[in-house]
Amino acid sequence: MSTRRILTKLLFAVAAVTVFGVSYYLGNRYARPGAAELQAFVFPDPKPLEAFRLLDKKGDPFTPASFKGHWSFLVTGNLDDERCRPLLFHYVLAWNHLAGNPKLQQQTRVVFLDMARTPRTPEQLRRFIDFYNPAFTAVTGPWETRARLARRLGVSQQALETGVGCDPENGVVGLVDPEGVLLALFTGVTDPAAIAHDLKFFQ
Repeated sequence: MSTRRILTKLLFAVAAVTVFGVSYYLGNRYARPGAAELQAFVFPDPKPLEAFRLLDKKGDPFTPASFKGHWSFLVTGNLDDERCRPLLFHYVLAWNHLAGNPKLQQQTRVVFLDMARTPRTPEQLRRFIDFYNPAFTAVTGPWETRARLARRLGVSQQALETGVGCDPENGVVGLVDPEGVLLALFTGVTDPAAIAHDLKFFQ
């Protein structure tokens, strides 16, 4: 066999190994995680949130564009429900777990979707959410707009009629990426370290 043919076969072999290696990396980098890997439920076909318009704690409009540049835990509940406290403290601790990655911590926040029947004032929202972390925000607005967004997160019609649960076991928490895509649900995830770990998976 000539030296040229040997070199040609060798080059093909190297190319094949390279393609296999790149394909393996990309397949693992972007493959959907299994239940054993993450605590969160990951949507198999995540989609952007539909258009809506609410108000945040500063009185500014809050729309899907407001998610840009942030990793947002979208929490549903009621400011009057004391069970919200332990749920939110879980996410305060999860945020603290990100201290080793300052850039990610700075990009991460809670967006509290207040499901009280009567819309709150921005000042009421601010006083409530800033107690947990000034980096977090809260939103309110017309009931039907809030209810439509809550349904997108999986809140049932019965819960909307009787009161949206806001405890660590039953509170509904969605993960929205910096492009406004709803990626996963953290409902029932009570370990702050696991919440932080799962968030890092999506980086």
